[in-house]
Amino acid sequence: MPHTAQSAARDQSVRSGPIIGLLAGAHFSHHVMMAIIIPLLPFIRDEFGLSYAQSGLVTAAFTIAYGFSQLPAGWLADRIGPRYPLLAGITGVAIAGAVVGLSPLYGGMIAGLVLMGIAGGGYHPSSSAVIGRIVEPHRRGRALGLHIIGGSSSYFLSPLIAAAIVTTLGWRGTFLTLSIPVAILGLITFVLVGRMIDRPARARGVAGADRVPTAERTGVQPADASPAPEDSAGRTARTAHMTLFLVMTGIMGAGVGSTIPYIPLYLVDVRGVDEAIAASVLSIIFAAGFFAAPLGGMLSDRIGRIRVMIVTGLLTGPVIALLIGAPFPVVFAVVLLAIGILMFFRMPTSEAHILAEVPASRRSTVLGIYFFASSEAGAVLTPLLGATIDRWGFPVGIIGMGTMVTVVTLVCGLAMFLVRGRRIVR
Repeated sequence: MPHTAQSAARDQSVRSGPIIGLLAGAHFSHHVMMAIIIPLLPFIRDEFGLSYAQSGLVTAAFTIAYGFSQLPAGWLADRIGPRYPLLAGITGVAIAGAVVGLSPLYGGMIAGLVLMGIAGGGYHPSSSAVIGRIVEPHRRGRALGLHIIGGSSSYFLSPLIAAAIVTTLGWRGTFLTLSIPVAILGLITFVLVGRMIDRPARARGVAGADRVPTAERTGVQPADASPAPEDSAGRTARTAHMTLFLVMTGIMGAGVGSTIPYIPLYLVDVRGVDEAIAASVLSIIFAAGFFAAPLGGMLSDRIGRIRVMIVTGLLTGPVIALLIGAPFPVVFAVVLLAIGILMFFRMPTSEAHILAEVPASRRSTVLGIYFFASSEAGAVLTPLLGATIDRWGFPVGIIGMGTMVTVVTLVCGLAMFLVRGRRIVR
């Protein structure tokens, strides 16, 4: 009995489900070693007797290397496939985390963090491209949102796990203890992803051609279908559109990411909130990822990715500004939750749009540029925001950051409309 378009789509959904679940778990393990750096920083500072500048280098060493490594990692994934970059992004990160824990000197620890950043760059460009390969275009936003739950839950749970371990084993023991299961999960991911993504390819062989319905017979487009070929003017317009989009999403992500580290300082220094409470409220932002990432992805599938992105950007700026003056704790917690929702709306929507606009052979490369831009823009804006706060105070810095996000969203959104015309709706 021949497949219908509906049954073919349902079969593909069943096949892709286990890979999405596996990648969500891989995403959690990828971020474990990164998520414990900041919570363990006071213990690291005390052991090495670090200044504030040296303490800042601990996080900067990883962040800068992590951002730059996305570029070659994405390029490499397009040429050798996603499995080995995924292995580096999980097991390689775990090995580097063990190096950090074993380093007797400050310089050795910094080298381990740089190594962690280099290895970590392999994960995101590869994992998102795998999802683009196995999930139909109209379901990618939701699938990417489910994948992002793994990362958000890691940033939510890993500091709590580290806090429980550090009291017994110290910060070194925490890195070493967590590196073991993460390394094992990376190996499991390497094996299972290979089996899962190779299985459909084997099924499409000559002997099994009648088992896998084609687009011509069913009306279902391949999950990894690329945009239709265009003339030179069309390619130029698409490149300009994607450049504007990357600038917009990069500034949105960097604006939120550079603001978050100053929220505890603002609460302690300006509002007089207890330090422990001020640090703990950040969990509200990351808790939003449990529901906001799949919801944002689903909305982008239904009403259009550019629409969701522009609305998200226009709301993000004012919500950041609301941090100044929002009554603590209830209203302030609502503002933090809103920041988290908007942050996690942006992520799957951005990745789904890249998968839709970029040919399959270059997706990991462009995803690498996307993750690089978000990470390095944040690395630049964070100290600039700090310098602004030092000179003019928190209100000018925070409200100025929100204003910048709004202006960039407006300018890039209008420019994309002019470049692509009515195609902006998707």
